[in-house]
Amino acid sequence: MLEFQGSTILFTLINLVVLYLFLRKFLFGRVNAILEQRAQKIQQELETAQQERTEAQELKVNYEQQLAQARDEAERMVADARLRGQRLYESKVQEAQKVSQRIQKEAEGQIAQQRAEMLQGVRNEVTSLALMAAEKVACHTMDTQQEKAMIDAFLLEVGEHA
Repeated sequence: MLEFQGSTILFTLINLVVLYLFLRKFLFGRVNAILEQRAQKIQQELETAQQERTEAQELKVNYEQQLAQARDEAERMVADARLRGQRLYESKVQEAQKVSQRIQKEAEGQIAQQRAEMLQGVRNEVTSLALMAAEKVACHTMDTQQEKAMIDAFLLEVGEHA
């Protein structure tokens, strides 16, 4: 059976106190120092991680701003290109219309000139025919300028009424 002796208990308590003091002096201080260093290292790593996270957030915001600016710039460039294209298109259409109008006026002028030339030719021909017919009817030559002028006036009058 177990026997308890006072000297054994006292000696065991003294051994425990000495062991505790010895461990506290040589072991607990170092262990606590190591634990403190680890706690500081973990705290530093947490702070570094927080800083990196903050920097990453700032970079993300900066990137998003740059991306938005790039999109705005691209949209502005596209709108500008469309506007320039529209202006160029309108300019080319106006130029084509001017050329078309000029060609049409030139054609109308040429047509009017050719018409006038044809009418003059027809008048001269009709005058000649009228003189020849009048000569045959009158049986004499009609050469005077006055007679030709009278026939031209008659043809103009008939041409205006027609």
